[in-house]
Amino acid sequence: MLDKTIPYKSIIMRLDPPIRTKAPELPAGYSLRLYQPGDEGHWARIETSVLEFPSEERAAAYYAERFLPYPDELARRCVFAVDARGVPVATATAWWVGEDAERRACLHWVAVCPAHQGRGLGKAVAIKALSLFSGCGETGPVYLHTQTWSHTAVRMYASLGFRMLKTETFGGHRNDYAQAVGVLEGVLDPDTLSLIKKNAV
Repeated sequence: MLDKTIPYKSIIMRLDPPIRTKAPELPAGYSLRLYQPGDEGHWARIETSVLEFPSEERAAAYYAERFLPYPDELARRCVFAVDARGVPVATATAWWVGEDAERRACLHWVAVCPAHQGRGLGKAVAIKALSLFSGCGETGPVYLHTQTWSHTAVRMYASLGFRMLKTETFGGHRNDYAQAVGVLEGVLDPDTLSLIKKNAV
């Protein structure tokens, strides 16, 4: 869930190769699977539940524009965690931004339905998505864009080895490194914040 009680600042992070991932750890009753036709509705529901979109209709329209033109890529890049009933409750995507020399591998749209948060599902889908990049022919660094509103996710990304970038960016995103660190000082524990600042590049 986005924490909109604090100022919004844009954050760029990068995970440098070699990217090594262990098998995702899932709580009992959950499993992982890749995109199947029709999952766009589940994606829209999940992303709207964490306030990334104002409505499922807006989320579905975004998905239709950005992802549905690439069904074969979705089938090998978009991960879902499903509950015991088989209902998707978390997602992450091993996507890309830009083309040709400007193309960047990008961990995209990591989200967990609020009722299922706090169980490690976000980390599980992120790890699974990261494991897919090499099979898609992408062996360079993996970027992500996030924000101070997602400070819980920032902590998780740092635990996976992502580093905040001080100036570099991708895909036209703004990099608010200095201001973002100032905001994070009020919401992250000192040890985590110290590690993030130490590892920033």
